[in-house]
Amino acid sequence: MAEIGIVMLDNRIPRPVGDVGNPASFDFPVAMAVAAGADTRQVVEHSAAGLLPTVTEAATALQKDGAAAVTTCCGFLAVYQRELADELDVPVATSSLLQVPLVLRTLRRDQSVCVLTANASTLTDAHLEAVGIGPSMRPRVRLTGLEHTEHFFPVVTGDGASLDVGRAEAEVVAVARAAVATHPDIGAFVLECTNLPPYSGAVKAATGRPVWDALTLIGWLRGGTS
Repeated sequence: MAEIGIVMLDNRIPRPVGDVGNPASFDFPVAMAVAAGADTRQVVEHSAAGLLPTVTEAATALQKDGAAAVTTCCGFLAVYQRELADELDVPVATSSLLQVPLVLRTLRRDQSVCVLTANASTLTDAHLEAVGIGPSMRPRVRLTGLEHTEHFFPVVTGDGASLDVGRAEAEVVAVARAAVATHPDIGAFVLECTNLPPYSGAVKAATGRPVWDALTLIGWLRGGTS
């Protein structure tokens, strides 16, 4: 029986080991259910508008199949954290962004958290507030997007034919380094995108900052429920 259920978007993109959508990323059983019609661009660029019913249906199916907790394969589904938690009888953690308030508590008050996200231009305060990142925290949260990358972003949004892991890693690391150079107060990273964990180690090594991502969230979720 699956210990964690994962709501998947309705897309077909490359998922190397480390990606939340690859079962080989976990050393425990997971189950996956596709939210029909939930394509990447609608979720990332349009706040998943109109998709709550299909996301809820997939999450409920995972619960009925015995999952002890439910998560998702896209951090932008944070916008539905409250609704899904209210609907299910098992714990729900929609997004790695849920870790941001805790990470902020571990840092000095003059330090910030850099949220490395697939698209900073469409990650709104509504997403942040839904996972507990309120106005008092917002000045210490720096959003840094990957929407301008030439390879990573087109691939994970469905426009690229195949993934070059080395090239994607180089792009992610370059963006992270630039963020730290611009904002030396960054004390840690939280990676929003569930396609980013394969590069967490490289970001940590390149910036010297600790990194939390979707896999660390799922590990925490599993620790309390399985």
